[in-house]
Amino acid sequence: MRRQPASLIKMDVVSEVSKAAEIARVKAEEAVDVILDELKACMARGGRMEIRGFGVFIVKPRKGGIGRNPKTGQVVPIPPGRTVRFKPGQALENIGHEVSQNTSTATRLGSV
Repeated sequence: MRRQPASLIKMDVVSEVSKAAEIARVKAEEAVDVILDELKACMARGGRMEIRGFGVFIVKPRKGGIGRNPKTGQVVPIPPGRTVRFKPGQALENIGHEVSQNTSTATRLGSV
C-alpha cells in the first residue's frame, strides 16, 4: 500500500503557532490571518515577498496566446495576465532533494 504525503491545512498551522508561541488559538489564528492577508495584498500589488530560509513569492507576467475549445475545436484567444510563482529557498530546496532521493530509493527497493 502506497503512503500519501502528509497534508497541512490552515488550522494545523494555527495549532502549531498556538503551541509554539504558547498563545490562545484565537490569537494564533489572527497572526496566521495577518501573514496570509499581507501575502495576498503584496501579490495583488504585483510585488515580491521574501521569507528568509523559506522562499520567495513573486508575481510574473503571463503571455497571451491562442487556445482551442476541446468540444468544438473553436479557436479561443487567451489574454495575457499575471501569475504567482514560488521559488523555494535553499533550506527548502534541500528538503525537496532529500525527499525525492528517499522516494526513489524506496521505489527501487520495492518498499513503497
